[in-house]
Amino acid sequence: MSIFAYKKQFLTLKSPSTIPTGKFQIQWLGPKWFQWSAKTGLQFLHFRNWWGKSFQGNEEAFNLFQNPETMSFEEKYKMLVSFGNSPIDGKPSLFLHYTKQAPFPWPYFVDEFRVLKEGELLGMSYPRFAPILALPFLIRKS
Repeated sequence: MSIFAYKKQFLTLKSPSTIPTGKFQIQWLGPKWFQWSAKTGLQFLHFRNWWGKSFQGNEEAFNLFQNPETMSFEEKYKMLVSFGNSPIDGKPSLFLHYTKQAPFPWPYFVDEFRVLKEGELLGMSYPRFAPILALPFLIRKS
């Protein structure tokens, strides 16, 4: 599917009813050129070896990075979890906001999620000041 098809699908989905718990692995979406660009570009923005997200079941979540040699995980860049209405369409969503301790540019970005199906969250990541620039990604409970 195209990036725009995922954005359109996001508009039809509902917010999770509770804060998720556990480890969720990233799955890149969209055309191959977009997947490659996203994965490669993130390496230059402090996200080398990014594996996914870890939800604690409360107001905190972390990005998970996997060491390619030991396959162990490291939690980095704490995010604050909340529910609210989306600036994209005004409907309820689950939000992750990076803290000021995260490296630039992440404190200026938001990850917004809705349920695709059981154990899968379709996310939109965008600059706080420009939700129209939202880019889709999927995280799947591991």
